[in-house]
This record gives sequence, C-alpha cells and structure tokens, in this order.
Amino acid sequence: MQVSQPTDTAPQGASQRPRLYRYAEIRSLHLELTHRCNAACPMCARNINGGAINPALPLVELSLADIQRILPPDFVAQLEQIYACGNYGDPMVARDCLAVFRYLRDCNPDLNLCMHSNGSARRPDWWRELAAAMRGGPHYVRFGIDGLADTNHLYRRGTQWDIVMRSARAFIEAGGRAEWDFLAFRHNEHQVDEARELAREMGFAEFFVRKTGRFIREGQLETSERFEVLDRRGAHDYWLEQPINTELLNPAYGALGEIRRRHGSYQRYLDQVQVRCKVAKKGKLYLSAEGLALPCCWLGATFSEIHNPERRQFLELIQAHGGKQALDARKHGLRAVIEGPLFQREIPQSWDRDSVAAGKLGICARICGQQYDPLGKQRD
Repeated sequence: MQVSQPTDTAPQGASQRPRLYRYAEIRSLHLELTHRCNAACPMCARNINGGAINPALPLVELSLADIQRILPPDFVAQLEQIYACGNYGDPMVARDCLAVFRYLRDCNPDLNLCMHSNGSARRPDWWRELAAAMRGGPHYVRFGIDGLADTNHLYRRGTQWDIVMRSARAFIEAGGRAEWDFLAFRHNEHQVDEARELAREMGFAEFFVRKTGRFIREGQLETSERFEVLDRRGAHDYWLEQPINTELLNPAYGALGEIRRRHGSYQRYLDQVQVRCKVAKKGKLYLSAEGLALPCCWLGATFSEIHNPERRQFLELIQAHGGKQALDARKHGLRAVIEGPLFQREIPQSWDRDSVAAGKLGICARICGQQYDPLGKQRD
C-alpha cells in the first residue's frame, strides 16, 4: 500500500491540507526501547553537556510485554522496517532487547531490523545471540565509533574501546551485518582513513562519516567553533571542536547566511518556511521508552529537552487534548492514538498556520522546513 502524501508542488490550504498517515499506512517504526545508557555523549540531551543526567528525563524502558501489547503481530507484519535508535538511550542496555528482536523477527521474517549502539556493553555471547535473532532477514547494527582507541571515548564518554571491538567482532563473526558510524571532530578527523581501513579489515559492511549539525546556534544563525564538555559536578572538563577539514563540516552551515538574508531572523524563518513532514512521506512512526506514540523523535524530544525552545508550545498543544496520556499506546493501543485528533488534525493542520505565534509548530518548522536541513546533510 502506498502512503498518501501531498506533492512538493501542491499548495497547502483548506482544499488540500497536509496530513500524516492512518494506522494501516505505517511502514517504518523508530523504536526507543530505553532511556538508559552506559555512555555520556556531550551533545546528547540525556545529560547536561556530558555531565549530570538530564533531570527532566524519566529513566524508563519498554518490556517485552509492552512491545507485544503495543505492536501486535498483524501490525508488525505490515511494517517494512523497525530501527531501535535512542533519542536518549542505547537499546543494548534494555533488559528485554534480545527477546524483543526475536519477537519482531518471528512476526515478520522480511522485516528490516536495525539497531544503533555504541557497542560498549554486553558480553560477546550476547552479540552473537543478537546476530542470530536478526539475521533471519534484512538487518544491521550501526555502531557509533567516533575515532580509534585513543579518541573514541572523547565523545562516547564512558565507553571502552576493547569492549566495543569485542562486541563488533562477535556480531560480525556470528553473521550479523555491521555498519560503522564515525562522527567527525577536530580530535579525530585525522583518523578517518585509518578507521575506514580497520572497518574493512573487521568485516563491517559500511563505513559512514557523519558531519554533526550540533555546532549550529540556530537562534543566532551562526555556528560555534567549540562545545564545552562538563563533568558530573557541572565543572568544565574539555572542549569539543569543529573539524578543520571543511569537507567534514555539515553542508547546512552554508544555509545560515541565506536564511538571514531572506528572512532577517531565525524566528521569521520558522514563521515563513513551508513545512513538508519527513515522516508523513514514508509512513514513519516513533515509539518512546515511555510507550508514547508520536509522529517523530523530534516531537518526542520536546518532553525532556529542557532547553528546547519549542518545548512549551508542543506541551501546551497536547495538554489541550488530554496530555501525554492521550499518546500512551500502552493504555489506549496504537490504533486509537494514531487515529486520534493530535495525529489526524492538530499536528498537521498546524503547518498551515501563518506563524509560530499563530499555532504553527516551531519544532516542525525547524526540522521539516524546506530551506534548512542539518540532519539530512550529516552523512557523506
């Protein structure tokens, strides 16, 4: 079944309103099994600049029973892909991670099962079991490894290189498809080619260089040369810096000047930019570790990212329609949430509003605005 969507050339208006999708049209699920993680990556919103854990984040996870309740076999059978990738947590630390992947594979042998992980936990036997659970059909585990033995821990704080390598080797040797994600900074940019060669020798199927957009200060329409890393007490520890090699910078940086020229300010850009929802085009759904069903992980992040400027606006919108409980798929079931007013009316109709002040969702304009996309331009 093809997912209905507005064309890029069609005007957005009352006669052809933008829309999300219906329950039967969902083809891809972003699954966040847990908010727990063994690492403390400085630019991750689960902690404060790599230091203390975000006080607004509930440390919860989904059990196998939760998954079976929320994702019944007939729903899993209609999906093409499920990828376990945390807004906050690493799926490998979830207690029922293996059991969940076995259940999903049993429900749909053709499902593309994917997982993103730092790899610095669990014994090699666990990774072999994961490969066995996944390899009955298309799959991958994408390991976030940002450097080599002397640098990976500078971003993936709390991880141990030897454990990461043992995990990846065990998964690959057991027949799993592994991919390597390399996030480029000044401290590791000189190691890209060496890491790529190591990935080839170990049997990784793919090697990706990621060009982070998290040095962008969007409100000021400028970038920062460096990002401060804090310790657990909130004291300065060290700096993360942008790569010197301009080929490793996020291409979206170049759009900031054009936004300033055309709109004058970032707020006016959000007011004026046309929203084309990325997840509506592909029938994608996000399920949080709290069991909340949302169109995307960016909307999910507004609950816990205390410095997110669009947080209050989205919280006020859902509060007017029953609050977080209205999105609870454990309580209501996935179909009832998706067919409810937030998915079918309030969120998509907000995109037609004249400005953020008039009800246009700022988070939607920021992530799915047509003129600026640092997330979509982060891979080589």
